[in-house]
Amino acid sequence: SNPRRLATGVTMFARACGLTPREAKLLQHLAGGATTRAVARQMFVSENTVQDHLKSIFDKSTARSRRALLARALGT
Repeated sequence: SNPRRLATGVTMFARACGLTPREAKLLQHLAGGATTRAVARQMFVSENTVQDHLKSIFDKSTARSRRALLARALGT
């Protein structure tokens, strides 16, 4: 599917859930298929920080798993 449309969907989802810009960026990386380690490298943070952001995103979105989160963010 169209990467721009995907990015727009993730952005709208992030906004709807009240994610911070940092959390939204992390979600974009995950939606692009990045692993926790890759996200940590791309965002210049530790893997623990990625996990902390992820927990916060789970709380705000009420998703219970990475798979569920991405399915909802990507509208699949």
